Amino acid sequence: MASRLPFLKLLTYFGSTHHDEEEEEEEQEERRNRAGRLSRAAKMTVEPISTLERVISPSKPKFPKFPKVNLPFFKKNLQVKNTGNQTSEIPLTFKQNLKEQHFAVAGKQLLNREERLFSVKQDGVGSKKSLVEEEEDYEESLRKDFEELLEEVWLTVENSFEVRTENEKEALKQAVLVIQQEEEQDRRWEGVAEKERPPWRPRCCRQMHESLLQNMVQRRMEEATLDSNTDIKSSIQKEITGKGKQLKEDLLHIAEHVRSCYPEENVCKQYAKLYHQEFCAKLREITDYGLSDADCSHVLQWVNIHYPSILRRKELKGVIEYEQLEALLPANMLEPLEEQCLTQKENEVQTWCLNILKEEKAEPELRDGCYFSPLAIDAIECVHGAIRLAQEILGSCSKPQRITQQIKEFLNSYQDYLKNVTESNQGNSNAVLKANLLCIRQLREHIKTNQELFPTHIRTDCMDLLTNIRELCHGYFTTSIHKDLKGKYSKLGTREWLKHSERVCGELLDGVGTHIQKLTNLDKTCLQELISHLHKEVLAEYVRKTMKRKIKLEDEREQQQAAKALHDNNQKIHTLFTEAGSNLYDLKDVLPRLAEVLIIKDPQFIELELVNLSKSYPDFSEAHVRAWLHLKATLSTSERRMIKKTFSELREPNTPKETDYQAQDLLYSSRDFFSKVLVK
Repeated sequence: MASRLPFLKLLTYFGSTHHDEEEEEEEQEERRNRAGRLSRAAKMTVEPISTLERVISPSKPKFPKFPKVNLPFFKKNLQVKNTGNQTSEIPLTFKQNLKEQHFAVAGKQLLNREERLFSVKQDGVGSKKSLVEEEEDYEESLRKDFEELLEEVWLTVENSFEVRTENEKEALKQAVLVIQQEEEQDRRWEGVAEKERPPWRPRCCRQMHESLLQNMVQRRMEEATLDSNTDIKSSIQKEITGKGKQLKEDLLHIAEHVRSCYPEENVCKQYAKLYHQEFCAKLREITDYGLSDADCSHVLQWVNIHYPSILRRKELKGVIEYEQLEALLPANMLEPLEEQCLTQKENEVQTWCLNILKEEKAEPELRDGCYFSPLAIDAIECVHGAIRLAQEILGSCSKPQRITQQIKEFLNSYQDYLKNVTESNQGNSNAVLKANLLCIRQLREHIKTNQELFPTHIRTDCMDLLTNIRELCHGYFTTSIHKDLKGKYSKLGTREWLKHSERVCGELLDGVGTHIQKLTNLDKTCLQELISHLHKEVLAEYVRKTMKRKIKLEDEREQQQAAKALHDNNQKIHTLFTEAGSNLYDLKDVLPRLAEVLIIKDPQFIELELVNLSKSYPDFSEAHVRAWLHLKATLSTSERRMIKKTFSELREPNTPKETDYQAQDLLYSSRDFFSKVLVK
C-alpha cells in the first residue's frame, strides 16, 4: 500500500481524521448505555418500540429514490453462520465489507444509512433532548464511517501504479464505483436546503479524484530518475530522457492494468493530459535558459520524434489522441531552436565538405580496372545524412532544404579544384580526372533521385555546375585529341575532300579510333559519356569545316557529289562512335539533312527544309544558313536573300522553349548540336 502521507492532506476536506480502535470500542459501549436509557424511557411512556427506530424506519425521503448499484462481482456479501443443524447467511457488516475491499457495497450501506437518517431530520424527531442527542451521535458515527471508507478509496486510487493482480484491479474498480456513487448522491442532494442535507454534501469526489491524480503524476515526474545511459553526457538530456521514459512506462501501465477499472470513462486520456502538462512544463523550463547545440537537437528530437512515437503506440491507439494535445513548445520557443539546429547542421556540412576536398588523394586507386575516388560517396553521405536527420529532428521536409545550399558551395569549390588539376597538367591529372568523372556522375544521379530534398533553384544551379564540371573534365581529354587531329580536319570542305572524301574521312576516323583506344581505366558509363561528348565535337568540327567557305559547288554535279560524300562520311562516323559506346544516335541525321539542302533545286523547298531543320535543332541559326547556302553557287543573290528572310520569319515561332530541351541532360541530346558549330 502506498504511503498515506500525501492523502492526509486531502482529508482536511472532510474535517477530521479516522478514529482509532479504542475510541471505537468506547463509542460502542456508549451506544449500548444510551440504548438502555432509551429502553427505560420507552417503558415509562408506554411506547411499544424505540422512538428512534420508529422514526428512522418508516419515513420516506423528500428526494428521488437512490438508484440500484450494479455490483457484478459482489451480488451477495454474506457470512455463513452454523446454528445447530441449520446454516444461515448473514449479510456482511460495513466494517467487514471495508476489510474485504468491497468498497461499493460498503458505500451503498452508508448511503442507505444517510437516506434514513436525513429523512428523519426532514420530518423532524421532536424536541426530546435524548432523541436529539441520539441523532447527533448517529450522524457523527455515519460521518466517521464515510471518512474511513473514502480514506481507503483514495489510498486505493493512489496505489494505481502498483496494480497488477486481479484482486488489486477489483479493489480499484470498487473504489471507482464508490466515486460514481458519491457523485450521484451529490446530484440527488442538489436543491435541498443546506440545513436539511448532510453537512458533508456535496462531497465532490470527482474533483478530489482529479486533484489526487494530478498530485500523483506530478510527484512521479518529479521523482523520475535520470537516464542511466552512459552514452548521454549532458545532464539536461539525462533529465529529459528520464522523465520521458517515466511517462512512457506509466501510460503503458495505465493502458494495460488501470484502464479496465474505469469502464465508464477514458482514464488513459485523463492521465495523458496530466503527463503532457508536466512534460510541457519541464521542456519549457529547460528551453527558457538557452541550450547547447547538442541539447537543442535533443529537445527537438523529443518534440518531433520520441514523444509522438510514445503517444502513438498501438497500446494507446484509440484512447489517446496525440493531435488533440497542445504543442509541447509554443512557436516563440520552437522557432529559435529550429534556427539554431539548422545553423548548426549547415556549419557541420560546410566543414565536412571542405575536409572531403582536402582529403582527396593525389593518386586515385584502381578498383576493378577503373580509377576510383570516394569523394562523391563521402559528400553524398554527409549532406544526405544531415538533411534526413534535420527532417526528423524538425518534423519537416521543407525547412532543412536550406542545408542544400552547402552542396552548391561545395560544387563551386569542387569546380575550382578540378580546374586547377586540368591547368596544372601534371602526371597524375589524367588519373584524377578519370576518377572524378565517376564522382560527377554519382553526384548528378543523387540530385536527380532525391529532387524533393532540393529547392528548385538550388537543384537547377547544382545540375548546371555539375554539367560545367563534366564539360571541364571532358574538355581536358578531347582538347588534346582535336589538337592532334588538326591536320586531318583541315582537309574537310576542300576540293581534296570533294574528290577523295572516303580517304580524307578515313584518315580522320583512324586518328579518332587510335585516341579512343587510349581512353582506359574509366568507369563504363563515364567512358560512354566521354565518347558521346567526343562524337558530338568531332561531327561539329566536320560541319564547321564544310561551312568555312573554302569551296563553292558550281553545278548540280558537284552538289550531288558533295551530298554523296556527306552521306558516306556520316555512315562511317556514326558506326565508329556508336560501336565505341556513344549514345547520340540522333546525330546520324545531321549530315544527311544538310546534304538534302544541297540537292534541292526549288528555293521554296530549300526554305521549307531549312525551317524544318531548325525545329529539330533549335540552335541552327541564320549564320549557319548563310554559310551552308554559300556552297550552292547555283542560287542567285536574290534567291539567297529570300531564303534567309523566310527562314528568319518562320524560325522563331517554331523554336522550342528553352525548358523543353534543357530539362534533360544535353550530353544525351542532339538538339543543341549546332551550338557546337561556331561560324562567322
